[in-house]
This record gives sequence, C-alpha cells and structure tokens, in this order.
Amino acid sequence: MSIRSSSPSTSTVRGQFHEPDDELPPFAVPHPEYYLEDGNLVIQVENTLFRVFRSTFTRHSAFFKDLFSLPGPVGTAEGLDDDNPLQFSGISVVEFERLLWVLYPPRYGVHRARTTSEWTSILSLATRWDFTDIRTLAIREIQSLDISPIDKVVLAQEFDIGGHWLLGAYIALCERAEPLLISEGTRLGLETAMRVAQLREQLRSSSRKSSRMGGYHTLTQSAAMRHGAGATINAYMTVAVKPPRTERLQWGIDRSFLSGSPVVPSARKPSQKVGMKKGPTAIPGPARLIAEAFGIDLSR
Repeated sequence: MSIRSSSPSTSTVRGQFHEPDDELPPFAVPHPEYYLEDGNLVIQVENTLFRVFRSTFTRHSAFFKDLFSLPGPVGTAEGLDDDNPLQFSGISVVEFERLLWVLYPPRYGVHRARTTSEWTSILSLATRWDFTDIRTLAIREIQSLDISPIDKVVLAQEFDIGGHWLLGAYIALCERAEPLLISEGTRLGLETAMRVAQLREQLRSSSRKSSRMGGYHTLTQSAAMRHGAGATINAYMTVAVKPPRTERLQWGIDRSFLSGSPVVPSARKPSQKVGMKKGPTAIPGPARLIAEAFGIDLSR
C-alpha cells in the first residue's frame, strides 16, 4: 500500500468541519475495519482510506452505477488504488462508516445502528447517493423509534417522509394542550409553525362550540378503525362517543323483557351507506383536516 500526502481537497474538508490540524493525520491512513485487502475500490473521506467492492455500490446505488459508467480522462483510474482514490467532501468518516454498517454487516439480519442519530446519518447518505433500499430501511427503522413529534416533522421535512407516521406527529402537535415553544417553532420553520398554531386554535374553537351544542367532533379510535385509519394514529385520538344504534336497540329489548312483554330481536343487519369510502383517505374529523392542511399523502 502506498502512502499519499495531504491533498487540497482534504484541506477543504478539514476547513469545512472546523477541525484542528492535530486531529487529522498529515497523510491518508487506511480505516481499521473497512480497508478490505481484496477490495477493488478505494474511497477517501477526510484523511481516511476505505477499500471496498465496487460491485456493492453499483448494485445498490443508481448514483454510483451512473458514476462508473461515465468514461474518465485518458490515463486516470480514480478509485483504483491509494494514489488515486475516489474522494468525497462534505461528509465525515463517521457518516460513511455508518453507511458501511448496512452494506457490510458483521452478521446478516442484525443492524449495528440503534439510535435516531445513527439511522439519520444512514438515511442522509442513502438519499444523497440514491441507495433506494437502504433509504427505505432507514425510514422504517426511524419510524420504529420513540422520538418526539417535533423531531418527526423535522425529519419528514428534510427527507420527504409522509404517511400516517407524519400525520400522527402533526395531530399530536395540533391537539396538545401546550402551544409551540419558540425553540420548537424555530425548528419547524415559520410556515409550518403558523399552520400548526392556526389548526390548534381551529380545533379548540370547534371543540368548545361542539361542547355547547352537545355534539361529538373528536375523532376516536373506533371511528378511525371503521374508516381504515389503522393503528398508527390511534394513540392521539381518544374521547367518548355516542353508543351505536345496535346498543340503543338492545337497551329497548331489555326494558321490554323486564316489563314482561316478549320481544323478538330484529334480524335486519345495519345497512351501509352506498359509496362510503374506505382506506386512509376516508379518515374523518380532525385527522382529515390536518392531513389536507399539510398535504400529507396517506398512501405512502
């Protein structure tokens, strides 16, 4: 293996991350785990050399597939060895390591990434370099973690994540008792924060009006399930509702029985309205209002 001196691009990376000179070696060094002796692609990130397999990257990434299909200048072999590595600026060694956790797992079916920060790093590079399957995996793992509604919305804005996961976060923000903090509004952005505040006031006003009129406006878990909303948002939707018609009919039967009058229960099944929509797009009440306000695609 040959040793390379520091290049101008390395100095640029050092300046971008504001790292002192003594934190980076004066020359590029092999990574202790991901410098594979039989690899055929050398990548330099900061002052660290990674030696991996080109086929792994071209198979899973449209970006790398297109990159290596382009003809290079005569006499160059970028990525072939340590003297001509494929260099990337604007990312850190830690971020690239985390992507390699997924591409080269120590054990199949076991993910080394555990935290939101780790999976966000993986999602960032997967999105940047068009690793479609890894992006899908990272989103699924992030959605399984316990993170705040604010963090969910921020991640969804940055990486274009939608669906019921995002809807649940907006419902939590719009229906919670406390208004947004200044720090939260700063993270969400002015437009999103204003829209959350408007919807929150609209829902609270509708709730007060509904209470005076004796109505039932809040979406419940049972209503959501009947309209196909699924279990992903039921944690944010709880309140008592009017008993269904079948229960009211049963109460009438019990009273007649107690009075001694024989009553035969009706065999007629409750009718379903023709044309009633099913599926996520049929969510009624506040959830539908919030989904429409933020343009959330519930089919994702």
